[in-house]
Amino acid sequence: MTILSSVGNADTPPVNLMGLADGVTRAPLDLAETLQLVADTIVESLGFEVAVINLVDDDDTALVVAAVSGPDEVRQLLLGRRQGNEGWSKLIAASEPWGRLRFLDHNTAPSDPSDILTWIPDLPLSDDPNAWHPEDALFAPLESATGRLLGMLSVDVPRDGMRPGPETRHALEAFAVTAALALEHATLATESRRGAQRFTAVFESSPVAIAILSADRTIERVNDAYCRFLQRDRSELLGRNPMDFTHPDDRKLTEAASNAARAVPAPREPTQPVEKRYVLPDGSIAWGRLQLAPLNQADDRGILVAQVVDVTDRKRSEARLVRQAHFDALTSLPNRGESMARLRRALADDVDAGAMTAVFFCDLDRLKLVNDGHGHAVGDAYIREVSKRIRAGVRDEDCVGRLSGDEFVVVLSGLRSPTEAIGMAGRIIDGVRQPLRLGGASFTPSMSIGIAYSAGPGTTADELLAQADAAMYRAKNVERGAWQVYDPSMSGSAVAQLELRHDVEAALREQQFVLHYQPIVRLGDRAIRGHEALLRWQHPTRGLLMPGQFLDVVLDSEYESPVTDWVLQQATWDAAHLKDQTRVSVNVSSLQVGRRDLPRVVEAALARAGLTPDRLVLELTEDRLLSRTDGPELLGRLRAVGVSLALDDFGTGYAGLGYLQRFPALDVIKLDRAFIAGLGREPVSGHIVRSVVELARRCGLRLVTEGVETEQQAADLRELGVQFAQGYLFGHPVPVEELCQPERGVSR
Repeated sequence: MTILSSVGNADTPPVNLMGLADGVTRAPLDLAETLQLVADTIVESLGFEVAVINLVDDDDTALVVAAVSGPDEVRQLLLGRRQGNEGWSKLIAASEPWGRLRFLDHNTAPSDPSDILTWIPDLPLSDDPNAWHPEDALFAPLESATGRLLGMLSVDVPRDGMRPGPETRHALEAFAVTAALALEHATLATESRRGAQRFTAVFESSPVAIAILSADRTIERVNDAYCRFLQRDRSELLGRNPMDFTHPDDRKLTEAASNAARAVPAPREPTQPVEKRYVLPDGSIAWGRLQLAPLNQADDRGILVAQVVDVTDRKRSEARLVRQAHFDALTSLPNRGESMARLRRALADDVDAGAMTAVFFCDLDRLKLVNDGHGHAVGDAYIREVSKRIRAGVRDEDCVGRLSGDEFVVVLSGLRSPTEAIGMAGRIIDGVRQPLRLGGASFTPSMSIGIAYSAGPGTTADELLAQADAAMYRAKNVERGAWQVYDPSMSGSAVAQLELRHDVEAALREQQFVLHYQPIVRLGDRAIRGHEALLRWQHPTRGLLMPGQFLDVVLDSEYESPVTDWVLQQATWDAAHLKDQTRVSVNVSSLQVGRRDLPRVVEAALARAGLTPDRLVLELTEDRLLSRTDGPELLGRLRAVGVSLALDDFGTGYAGLGYLQRFPALDVIKLDRAFIAGLGREPVSGHIVRSVVELARRCGLRLVTEGVETEQQAADLRELGVQFAQGYLFGHPVPVEELCQPERGVSR
């Protein structure tokens, strides 16, 4: 009984056996030829009319007839047919072992297994017990070395009509072994080929960048992900050494990983991954997590598989976190923590080297006015530009850091002489002071610098910074936009200044600021024509403070604008209640004039007090307004409110004539007291006053002379043609209560 086909339809079309069978483990053509040769040899040499070889299919659920030797009608009937494993299992269970062979006697054969069709040859029946019965079957399981079933070899119709004897059986067993070896070899080859195909599929489709590196460390093969990662075509990569694309600083790291992967004896596991930088065609950097693994095959010794996971985004995120922790987001300069860490390192290194460390505490003057007048976007651009100018004034090895909104620190290490630091301080101040145009407005930044030097191994970073801070306060008190070197006497002053800065908010909240008024008189009859409002601070513990004791602290704090607003509100309220209905003058710095909201603040103060604009004079102080290209526009907006504008301290600094030329909105000039003090003693002073009187007359301006203290000065001024004057001769600044009895306090 030769096994034919599977359940169902015996007319099922044969399966194509070019390489065994479709849907079956496909093998090269020489396997089919080998199996056919085995079947033919069995028929020719062992005396059987039919030999059939079946193969297990891919799903391991059935066997397929792969080779048939016998009559053509038998070949056509059997070749390519499928038959189920369950039927084969029944046949094997019912068969008798003959060594490697299995013999199924027709007397014990199961009747018509449900998934097996049988072919019964047309043979004569014999009473001889050794005669071959048409329903007998002889077959041999074809197994791999591990016992896995690969197929089945069966024979039928012995020519002598007898069951085969021992010699034939042994020969048939040998053929079965041959067929099994051929099948196992083909299976292994197929699996190898499939493994290669799977590797190729995984290699090419993997999102991980993979390259095969030859023994000479050049690239043999890369996948698409590797090309994408390095942003290069395959043609640019094949035959190249990965070192060609490695960042120079990471080449030693890569070399060490490569040597470890090629160590002798060869490692069986991949090397520890390393994170390294790759240089892309445009010069930018990509980060990759590289892991190297040897192929571990005898004929591939020295060949490595390189896998690179793109970690660029993670590295950039880590770098951002580091920058956020150690660097200022606006300027990219080291922040306070990082600056102090670098200062500590510099102090330690300089002690070892016998060198000197210097620290600059740099404070940007009146930054809040830039923010208030032009918005924080302009203020941020202002800070960024100043930071660049500071950086440009020092050496590459020096540290420039940002401590807070308007405070910077510079750490200079390795100095041999204090003069090196002083020269750099001067360069920084000059560089920062250059005109700057942002957002349609012009600025002249100013920075004050305090300098402190290390005094040996005992100096700490905190002490040195505090000393530089104290020196900076002294620089501001002496002259803004200058530098001062620390000496011990500054510490007490710095502490006092710091305490005052903290007290400004309370002074505003608790109405500790007060205004005193000094009269402005007409020289001819000494009639009072106005009053200048002068700020005082009634400090709860220090008593009444004059402007020289606190004004710099206010001007360099965030409270300059709130204090200015308070002065305007209080002065207009007081003026509205003066009995003589004279004008009141209020000092406004040029930085306050730069506030875009100042006209609105003035109008609101006038409206609240019920004071007409013609009774308010704004006295402009300092010279910085002259450098602003938008200066005429700013003064024009104030003049449009209806108030008068006066130029204070005329004749000093760069101001004076430059103001008169650029700002036609001015109404009053106040001649500085320095020119009055020399009257009667210095002829030049008289000539200057006479010239200014004539200049004011021709320009249509009202002239007020300041600092008149003697009757002789008053007489000289009348003779020179001066009409209005102010000074101790006519009255000291006094509280408003001494001028009238108004309702006290600003209407809220």
